[in-house]
Amino acid sequence: MQEVLVIVKQIIMLGMLALLGFGAGKTKYLPESSGVILSRIVIKLTAPILIATTLANQKFSSAMLGDGLKIYVLGLVFLLFAYLIGWLTCNVLKISGAQGNVYKMHSMFGNVIFLAFPLLGALFGEKGIVYAVFFNLASDSLLWTLGIYLVNRHKTGAWKDNLKHLINGNTIAFAVGLLCIITNLQHYVEVNANVRYIYKLVYDTFNPLGHTTFYLSMLFIGLILSEIEINKFSEILKRYPIFILSFLKLILVPCIALVILYFLGDWVSPFVKTIVVLQLAMPCATIVPALASQYDSDYKFAAEAVFFSTILGIGTMPLMVYITKFFG
Repeated sequence: MQEVLVIVKQIIMLGMLALLGFGAGKTKYLPESSGVILSRIVIKLTAPILIATTLANQKFSSAMLGDGLKIYVLGLVFLLFAYLIGWLTCNVLKISGAQGNVYKMHSMFGNVIFLAFPLLGALFGEKGIVYAVFFNLASDSLLWTLGIYLVNRHKTGAWKDNLKHLINGNTIAFAVGLLCIITNLQHYVEVNANVRYIYKLVYDTFNPLGHTTFYLSMLFIGLILSEIEINKFSEILKRYPIFILSFLKLILVPCIALVILYFLGDWVSPFVKTIVVLQLAMPCATIVPALASQYDSDYKFAAEAVFFSTILGIGTMPLMVYITKFFG
């Protein structure tokens, strides 16, 4: 019961930050471009810094690296499975064209930075973020290849042109962190006073900046939600494909993943199962509307999917945390 109360508290805290952003957006207290600026700051600056400083500050055992590789592989497998579910759903609902491609993207990609990082950091500390980075790398591998292909498919799409997107701030930060692990940086920090002084100076400067990712992420989500206009209840009912998408994404796919991981037994540790399932249970990714807008795709549908799945996710995320703790 105590764990459930802690989870609810963290969700409420994240929700209050999002509510602050929502109010600032609705009242025009912040300029209209604030959401775009915040997203760029998070994706290109604070999130990469968070990844690099978190990895650099860890002592990795062979078991942890093995778990990280498992998370990466499982992430790829289950994200592609989610894509298959989205593709089948589009065929059943007869959703095609640009909207269908956005639907398939949303079926795969969740809010792994803006929501998963804050939630897992709050629940498990830096260890949760470290393990979450491996899943994020799997998500990025598909986002900047298959994802870009889908969002641009209604016009044209070349795989070789999309591969360059794999080199971004987050993957570079992961490489820097991995280099720190391979060179055993923490050993030199412990035994060498000069290295320790320089490391502490750099770490103490950038680590707090990286942790602003949590706060800026929730403000950004609030600003995005404030841009969605719903005037009548009937308008909500017309968006039933989004509710089906939300069910698949928030409940069905992560529960199927949990069952499969359960039968894998001791090959996957309970903590790895929790990280993978909770990352899969995140609402639709906020980067999808931005990409849809950039490639002249159906960005309005993409933004509405983020809005409704995030609202529903407020209720489903604590449920999934509880389920993973019970069955993990």
